Amino acid sequence: MTVLLVILILLLPGVWVGVPIAVLIALTFALRYATTETADARPLSTDSSEVLRQVFNDLPNRVYWRDTDLQLVGANRAFIDDFAGHDRTASDIDMSHETAAGLAANPQLLERDRATLNGQRACTSIELELCLGDDSSQQRWVEHASAPLYNDANELIGVLGSYYDISSIKAATADMAAAKEAAEQANQSKSDFLANMSHEIRTPINAIVGMANLALKTELSPKQQRYLKVINSSSNALLGVINDILDFSKIEANKLTIESIPFDLSEVLSTLADMFAYKAYDKDLEFIINLPSNIPTMLLGDPMRLNQVLVNLVSNAIKFTDEGEINVSCTLLEQSEEKVWLRISVTDTGIGMDEEQRANLFQAFTQADTSTTRKFGGTGLGLTISQRLIKLMQGDLGVISAAGQGSTFYVEIALPLQPHQDASHHQVLLERLKGVRILAVDDNLSTREMLYELLRSYDMQAKVARSGEQALDIMQQAERDGQPYQIALIDWRLPGMDGLQLVQAMNQHLDATKRPKAILATGYYAEELAEKAKTVGACDFITKPYTTATLARVLHTAAYGANATDTPAASSSDAVDSPAKSASADKVPLALKNAPLLVVEDNEINQQVALELLRGFGFDVDIAENGQIAVQKVQEKAYALVLMDIQMPVMDGYRAAEAIRQTFSYQRLPIVAMTANAMSGDAERSLAAGMQGHIPKPIDEDLLLSQIAKWAVPGPYHAKPPVAEEPKPQSISTHKYPQIKGIDFAQALARLNHNVPLYLKLLGKLVESYQHSALKVSDFITKGKHDEARRYFHSLKGASANLGLITLEKKASALEEAMKSGDIATVADLISGLDKLLRQVEQAADDFAAMQKANAQKEDA
Repeated sequence: MTVLLVILILLLPGVWVGVPIAVLIALTFALRYATTETADARPLSTDSSEVLRQVFNDLPNRVYWRDTDLQLVGANRAFIDDFAGHDRTASDIDMSHETAAGLAANPQLLERDRATLNGQRACTSIELELCLGDDSSQQRWVEHASAPLYNDANELIGVLGSYYDISSIKAATADMAAAKEAAEQANQSKSDFLANMSHEIRTPINAIVGMANLALKTELSPKQQRYLKVINSSSNALLGVINDILDFSKIEANKLTIESIPFDLSEVLSTLADMFAYKAYDKDLEFIINLPSNIPTMLLGDPMRLNQVLVNLVSNAIKFTDEGEINVSCTLLEQSEEKVWLRISVTDTGIGMDEEQRANLFQAFTQADTSTTRKFGGTGLGLTISQRLIKLMQGDLGVISAAGQGSTFYVEIALPLQPHQDASHHQVLLERLKGVRILAVDDNLSTREMLYELLRSYDMQAKVARSGEQALDIMQQAERDGQPYQIALIDWRLPGMDGLQLVQAMNQHLDATKRPKAILATGYYAEELAEKAKTVGACDFITKPYTTATLARVLHTAAYGANATDTPAASSSDAVDSPAKSASADKVPLALKNAPLLVVEDNEINQQVALELLRGFGFDVDIAENGQIAVQKVQEKAYALVLMDIQMPVMDGYRAAEAIRQTFSYQRLPIVAMTANAMSGDAERSLAAGMQGHIPKPIDEDLLLSQIAKWAVPGPYHAKPPVAEEPKPQSISTHKYPQIKGIDFAQALARLNHNVPLYLKLLGKLVESYQHSALKVSDFITKGKHDEARRYFHSLKGASANLGLITLEKKASALEEAMKSGDIATVADLISGLDKLLRQVEQAADDFAAMQKANAQKEDA
C-alpha cells in the first residue's frame, strides 16, 4: 500500500519537473519498501525491480538505478528511449548492448553517480549536456540529480539517478538572451552614434542661434525683427531639446565623465543668478539665493555638471510657478577636514505634484502633464539627466511636493575641500564690514530672513524692515538715539512707498551728516534703475538675487568706496582723460578703476585692439605673448584679472591657466578666456582648465566690461603717474564710414575709441602678416605642422573679427575647421581665395584713408 501511495504521488502532474532531489527522496523511499516486500531482502536486482519499472515506464522523467558496483540494473522506458531508441517493446526492455554503448558516450553520468556512492550523499541538481538518440549524437541539455539507495536495514545497496530534458527551456532562454543582447547592442549603437554626433549636431544649431543674435543687433524693420526673434527663440528651444537628448545619450553610452577640478560654489550660484534673474523678474517672482557664510565654497568637483543640474531645477521651478518665490538654499549637513556634505535645495511656490506624478518624475521621456494640450514643453529628460549626473557624483537627488503646494527639489552631495582655502580677499571685505550698522528693507519675508541671517554672519549690526514707511520710522528713531544707520539696502519694488520714494524721503527727513548710504536693489533691469538711483541720490545699486560675493563687494564700496578711490593720483589721471574716456569710464566700478590687467595674446593686432579698448576705460594693461610668459608675469606682479587667449605657441591658454592655478586660487587671481573659440564645449574646457569666464571674439565691449566687473579683484588701485602721450586723433564719430560689403568699420572703430590712424595701421599690418598665405600653410603641411597651420588660421580669424572684417573672418574660420578635421583638400580649395580677400581689405583701407584725407581738407578749408 505504501509503495502504491508513493508511486501515485510520483505520477501526479508536475511532481517531477524542477524538483529532482525531492523526487529521488520519494523514489528511494519507494524502492526501499519494494525490496522489503519481496520474498527476501537482498541487493537490488533486475527481477526484484520489475514492478517498479513497469510503473516508471509511464513517467516522463528518466529514472535509473545502479548497484554498488555502479552497474546499471534498472531504468524506466523514457531512459531506455534516450539511449536505445524507440524500436523496442515493453517486454524486451533490458540493459542491452546499445544501452551500454549509449552510456559509454556520456561518462559524466557515471562520474556523478560514483561521487554519490562514495560520499553517500545526494548530488544536487545540475545542468549537463548529454549525447542521446540511436546514434548517440543528439546533443540535449538535462538537469540531473542522484542519491544513495538503502534497503530496510539501512544498508547501502546502490545509487538512484534521475534527469529531465530542459533543452527547450534552454533554447528559449538562449533566444531570450540573444534577443536581449541584440536589443542592448542596438541601444548602445544608438547611444554611441548620438554621443559621437554631439559636435556635428550642435554646430549648425549654434550657428543659427549665433547668427540670429547678431542679426538682431543690426538695424531692422519691425517685421524683420519680429521674424528674427521667432527664429532666435525657436532655435534656442531646439538647441535645448538637442542638448538634452545628446546628454542622455552620452550617459547611456557611458561616455559622460565627471571631473574633479577646483571651483568656487559661490561663483556657481552667481552664474545661476545671472542666468535666471530676468526670467524671475518677468514673471514677478522673488528669486532668492541663500549661501550661509559658514559653508566653505572652495571645493573640488565638476562645476559645469553641478551648474547643469541646478539650471534644470531652477528653470523648472520658474516654469511651473506663476506667483510667489523661487528659493535656492544651501545647507551644511556635515564637515570633516577633507570634505563637506551639502544639501542644495530649490523650493518654489508653484503648482506642485501629486503622488502619481512624483512616481514617474525621474523616468526618461516622461512628463507630469501628458495631455495633448500641454501647457509646458520639454523633452522629459531634464530631471532624468540631472538625477544620473548627481548619481555619477555619488550624490542623491530627491523631491518633496504636493499638488498645489509647490515643490522642493534637493541635491545631497559630498565634495572634497580644496587643500588651500584662500578666501583672503573676501575675508578682508568682511573684516572691514564688521560692526557696520545696516538696515535692509524688503517686503518678501523669505528675503528678509535670508538677509538678516547673512548680514549677521558678516558681524554687521543688522535690522530689517518690511516697508518704506516702517524703514523711515526706524532710521529716524536711530538718528534720535544717536546711533544712525550707515547703510540702507532697499528693494526698489515695495508696497506703498517704493524704494526710490524712500530714498527721496530720507533726503528730506534725515540729517545729511547722519544719513545712511542708500543701495537700491532691483530684480533685473539694472540699467533702468541706475539712472533713477543716481537722480534720487542713491550711492549704488545691486541686482537681485543677492549673492554673497556681490553683496559683500557692494556693501564695502558703499561704506568705504569714496575713501578708497578719491586719491590725488586718480584725480590727476582723470584730468587728462579724453571726453570719450570719461564717459566710458562710468561703466567701470569705482573699486576697479586703474586695476592692473594682464592680456595674454600672441597676435599683435589683437594685442593692439585689447590695449586700446582697456586703456580707454582706465585699466593698467600688460601684454604677454604666450602662456609661458603669462605664468612668469603673474609671479612678478599682482593682477586684478588675467584675460587669456587659448591657442598660442609655446604654451596655450589651457596649460597656462592650469599652471597658474597651482599657485593662485580663483579669488586671488581670476582668469577669463578671451578667444575666438566660441563653439559649444569651448567654454566648458576653459572652466575645466581653471578659468572663470569666457569672452568670444570679436570682443563685445559690454560683455568684456561685465566680465571684468564680475570677476576682477576689487581695489583700491592707484593710477600710474601721467606720462607724455601722443596726441589723440580727433574723433570721427560725426563722419560717415565707407559702406563696403563684408567690412563693419563702425563696430571695429568703436573698439579702438575711433582711433582711425591706429585702425588703418592695424589693417596694413594684417595684410602684411597674412599675404601669401598659401605658401606659408603649404610649408606647414609639408613639414607635418598641422597644429601650426590651424593656429595660423585661428589667429587670422580672431584678428579679422576684431577689425570688423566679416568676410575674411568667415573664410579663416572655415579654413581652421577644415585644418582641425584634417581635410587638406578643402584647405587647398578655400585658401586660394584668401589673398583676394586680403587685397580687398587693402583697397578698403586705402579708400578709407583717402576719404579721411578729403574730409580733413574740407575742414581746413
